[in-house]
Amino acid sequence: MKKYFHLLNPKSWSKKARFICNSLLFLAVFAIILTWFLEYRYFINDFSRAWNFVFGSPAVFFFSAFLLWLILVAVWALTGRPILSVGIVFTLLAIMSYIHIAKYNSRGYPLLPEDFQLAGEASTLTKFVDVWSIVRLVIAIIIVCALLGVFAYFCGEKVNLRYRESKEKNFIFRHLLVTRAFFLAGAIFVFMSSTVFVRHNLGTRYEDIFLGTRFTAWNQNRNYDENGFILGFLYNFQKLNLGAPEGYSEERIANVKEKYTIIANNENKKRKDPSKEDVNVVVILNESFFDPDVSFQGKNFSDYYKISGGEVMPELHALQKRTPNGLMYSLDYGGGTANIEYEALTSLTNFWTNTVPYTALIPKAGKVPSIASMLSNKKYSTTAIHPFNGGMYKRNIVLKNEGFSEFTTEIEMDYKEHDGNSEYINDQSAYQQVLKTLREKDGNQMIGLITMQNHTPYHESNYDHYDFGVESDPELPDNRKVSIPTYLQTLHESDKYLGEFIRELDTLDEKVVVLFFGDHSAGLFDNVNNSGEKEVRDLVRVTPYFIYANYDAGLKANTKLPTTTPNCMVNTMFNQLGWQKDPVYYLVDNVCHEQPILTTNYLDGKEFELTETLQDYQLLTYDILGGQRYWIKNK
Repeated sequence: MKKYFHLLNPKSWSKKARFICNSLLFLAVFAIILTWFLEYRYFINDFSRAWNFVFGSPAVFFFSAFLLWLILVAVWALTGRPILSVGIVFTLLAIMSYIHIAKYNSRGYPLLPEDFQLAGEASTLTKFVDVWSIVRLVIAIIIVCALLGVFAYFCGEKVNLRYRESKEKNFIFRHLLVTRAFFLAGAIFVFMSSTVFVRHNLGTRYEDIFLGTRFTAWNQNRNYDENGFILGFLYNFQKLNLGAPEGYSEERIANVKEKYTIIANNENKKRKDPSKEDVNVVVILNESFFDPDVSFQGKNFSDYYKISGGEVMPELHALQKRTPNGLMYSLDYGGGTANIEYEALTSLTNFWTNTVPYTALIPKAGKVPSIASMLSNKKYSTTAIHPFNGGMYKRNIVLKNEGFSEFTTEIEMDYKEHDGNSEYINDQSAYQQVLKTLREKDGNQMIGLITMQNHTPYHESNYDHYDFGVESDPELPDNRKVSIPTYLQTLHESDKYLGEFIRELDTLDEKVVVLFFGDHSAGLFDNVNNSGEKEVRDLVRVTPYFIYANYDAGLKANTKLPTTTPNCMVNTMFNQLGWQKDPVYYLVDNVCHEQPILTTNYLDGKEFELTETLQDYQLLTYDILGGQRYWIKNK
C-alpha cells in the first residue's frame, strides 16, 4: 500500500488531474459565495436576514450551494474554463436577482419561473425595471467579470485553473472533451436526481422535506423565505403531473364537447344574451364570512356556541329575505380560499385533482374557462380586485389565465382603510373600489372581488370594543375566549359594510347583478369541528350565498337555492337570471343535479356512482388542467 501513498500528494498528480481537482474545488468555493450572494439579493440586500437564513437553515443553504455547484460544473464542462464559468453564472444570477428585487419592490412577491413565460407574451418583466438601475447592474457585472479576468490572467496557471497540453495533437484529448462530456452528463444527472423531490411535489398546501423544512404552496413569499431562492424557484419550475383518468382521449373529449355544444345551441335560444342585457356582474368571495345563526341538516350552530350581544349579521339576514339564497358547502374549514375561488370562478372541481390548482396547475396550464373568459367573449371588460398581495396563490398569473384583463391589488387600490388595529384592508374599502370601477368604466363589466377583512389572525387588540361574546363554557380554551369575540366583531363590521354596499348599488344607475358567498368559516370552533357526529361537523363547513340584482331581473325573493359546493354557484346564478351559457355550464348543470355537493369532507368516505356525467366532468377537469387541452384547442 505504501507505493500508493504518493497519490495523495497533489504534486505527484498529472497536470490534467490537478486541473480537474482544483477546478472542482474552486467552483465549490464560489458556489457557496454565489449562494450567499443570491440569498443576500433575495432579501433585498438585507445582511441580517440573509445571515439568519444561512445559520438558521444550514442544511437548506448548503444543499442549495451543492445544486449551484452542479450548475457551475455543467457550465465549466461546456466552456473548459472554471473562472469564465463563474463569471457566466454570476452574470445570470445578478440579472435574475436584479429582476427579483425590482419586481418585489413593485409587486411584493418574488421572481417565479412563470414570469419569464409571461414575458415572452407581453414583455411583462419590463415594467419592473428602470434605465439607471440597469446601467448600475451592467457596471457591477463588468467590474466583477473584469476582476475574474485579471485573476485568470495572472493566477490561472499558478493555481492550476488553466489547462493547456501543447504536446497533445489530438483535438479531443487536447481540450479534454471526453472528460468534460463526462462531467457535463454527471452534473446534469445528479442535479435532476437530487431535485426530484423539489420539482415533483404533491402540490398540497404544505409539504415537509428531508432538510428540516417544508414547502408552502399557497404563499411563495414564505416558501422562498424558508427554503431560499434556489429551492423556492425550483419548486415553482415544473407543472404538477396529474394522472390521466381512465378513458381519456381526444376523441372522448371531442364527443363530450359536441354533446354539450348541441345542448347549448338549443337551450340558449330560450335564454337571454348577457351582452344585450346591459348588466354588470360582480362575484364576491368574502373571506371567512360565516353566519353564526346557521342551521343545516337539522342541526343549529347556536346549540354549540351561545353568542351574547345580539344579532351578529342583521344585514345578511335582511338580504336573505329579498334575494334567492342558500348555503355553500365549503371545501375546507379555516382555510383553503384559493381552492374555493378556483371552483367558484371556473366551475371546475378540485375533487379529483386534490391539490392547489392556483399554484400547482393553472399558472402553467394557460387559458382556463371561467365566468370571466365567458363574459369577456361577450364584450365584457373583466377586473379582479384583491385588497392584499397580488402574488398570494399566484393570483397575478392565475387570474389572467382565467380571463381577467385587469388585476387591482392593495398597491393599486384607491381605498385602503383598516378597522382598528387589523392588518387588513376592510370590506368597506373593497366595496368602494368596486363601486369606483363600476362608475368609471364604460360598457358591461365583470368584476371579481376577493376580500380580506375577516382573515386570521384574530387578536384582542384588533378592536377597541367588542359587542359579542360566547356565554360561559368551561371547555372553551382561553385563546378561543379572545379570538372568537374578535372574529364575531369583524363579521359584524363586515356585515355592516355589506349592507352599505347593497344600498349604494340600489341607487346606482347601472344595472348590477351580485353573486356573494363566504369562502369558509374561521378555524376557531373546536366544539363543533371535533364532534363525533358528521352532521355537527358540517355546521362549520357551510357558508351563506345569495344572488342580488338592483333591477327587476326576475329573481324571486327569499328563494331557497340548493346547498352546493363552489363549482355550482356561477351556474346557479346563470340559471336564476335565465342567461345564455357556454357548453361547459350545461355539463355543470347535470353535475350539480346529480352531485350538488362534491367534496371529500361532505362525502366522508361514502361511495357514489361515477355516472357518465361525472366521468365527463372528471375528464374535462383533467383535460384543461393537466391534459392535452383538447376542449380548448378543438373549436
